Amino acid sequence: MKQRAYLYIRVSTDEQAEKGYSQKHQDDRLRQYCEHHNIEIVGSFWEDYSGKTFDRPEFNNFIDHLKKHKNSADLLLFLKWDRFSRNVAESYVMISRLAKMGIEPQAIEQPLDMSIPESKIMLAIYLAAPEVENDRRSLNTIAGMRKAMKEGRHVNMAPRGYRNARDENNNPIIEPGKDAHLIELVFEETAKGVHNVMEIWKMAKAKGLKVGRSQMWNLLRNPIYCGKIFVPAYKDEKAMVIKASHEQIISQELFDEVQDVLNGRKRKFPTRQTSKEELPLRGYLECKFCSSKITGSASKGNGGKYFYYHCQHGCKERFKAELANEELVKEFTEITSNMGVIRSLKESVEIHLRLSKADKLEQIAKLRLEIEKAKSRITNARKLMLDKEIDANEYREIKDEYEDEIIKYEREIEKTSTLDSDLKEQISFCCDLLENLPKYFVDADLTAKQQILGSILAEKLVFEGKTYRTIKLRGIVSLICRPGKDYKGNRNKKSSENSELSNVVPGTGFEPAHLAAPPPEDGASTNFATRA
Repeated sequence: MKQRAYLYIRVSTDEQAEKGYSQKHQDDRLRQYCEHHNIEIVGSFWEDYSGKTFDRPEFNNFIDHLKKHKNSADLLLFLKWDRFSRNVAESYVMISRLAKMGIEPQAIEQPLDMSIPESKIMLAIYLAAPEVENDRRSLNTIAGMRKAMKEGRHVNMAPRGYRNARDENNNPIIEPGKDAHLIELVFEETAKGVHNVMEIWKMAKAKGLKVGRSQMWNLLRNPIYCGKIFVPAYKDEKAMVIKASHEQIISQELFDEVQDVLNGRKRKFPTRQTSKEELPLRGYLECKFCSSKITGSASKGNGGKYFYYHCQHGCKERFKAELANEELVKEFTEITSNMGVIRSLKESVEIHLRLSKADKLEQIAKLRLEIEKAKSRITNARKLMLDKEIDANEYREIKDEYEDEIIKYEREIEKTSTLDSDLKEQISFCCDLLENLPKYFVDADLTAKQQILGSILAEKLVFEGKTYRTIKLRGIVSLICRPGKDYKGNRNKKSSENSELSNVVPGTGFEPAHLAAPPPEDGASTNFATRA
């Protein structure tokens, strides 16, 4: 009985470019084979797709065709087994599936008699060889890319603000492009802290920067712009940041400042033009007559300039700024830290850090899983580009997005790994500040003074003549600091102090707790845990 066969002809884009594989050549060879062996051709399927999986358009069409036309043929013929597949595991599954449909796959240049058990050994070799070739090529590509990255060379398509070029040795490099000045503008505006990222994105877009909204965050996180290349971890090699060979668009200092702003470790608190070093209490004073906010201004007289705090609503409340500032420092001198409470606070933090170790390891494991997902998505995007499902620009955007995510997750892992020491350092600094509050306040600049006031004061200050009304401190600050000069606490009441503290120490996760305060006038900060 005359056999009937379908012809399957496959190449991939890179194979055509690198090896010159031709679909026409395969078709001619298969038709000559069928004519020589008296095999009837009932159809042919031409594929331009990768052989790493069977999720291919034409192969799926072939399977659908078989379901609709049962017993239409006996054979599926192709040139070699690597035309059928480059994946051993999936090949065996597909061979079994075709057998149930009455189809036997055969490579005319690597023929096998499936009725002979020993043929399965040769089948394994034929199938494994192309997969090994793919894996070796992938390893060589990764090794080459990592070597180039360690040498400081950007190995992919140029990110926004750069363009691809060649150096004097004809090696591929990137150099600042026509959008470089807009990238610099974006970083400078972010570092100011006046506008949020989305507002800056709209501003840059209006000026001609073509970047998606979701890409804006990734752009601000990318160290490529300050002349650095992030090399992700691979096998036993740790992640590293390498000095790049290309020209930087922004300085390292500006990049670090933006990262601090984005991470919340450092906010920029722009002072208005009317803010004065001589008026640090503006926004923290309250009129004793009408309870309105008190502002401040300067008056000229006797050949000099003198500063006063005064009510904004016509009350007769007006007093010298210098006197009010000095009296507040005296009030701070009367506030003494309770060392017993501070010791209890530090002990509570140390206990928490030990308890949170398991949570930290779990968080790191989750971050590593996200990194693997991002790498997998980049690989899938590359396949789609090679198979012409997406164009090069779409691939670049996808790749840039997930590479930036990898950088972000790597940083989070590093940050989480060192979190214990950072938290201890912050707690130590906060306690030291409270122990030496007058000195810190006098030495601080205007912004830092307002940060301190916003963090420790529970209410506005009321100045009456030459003294302040009772100063009320915030939450845990009121427990650590007790009024009264030379106050040392009751030495016989350690247990009650500890009991009192245990009810107010906030639980912390991976981020240290901050003492928050409502935003005061002139945009002053209320983040007590931020160093001045």
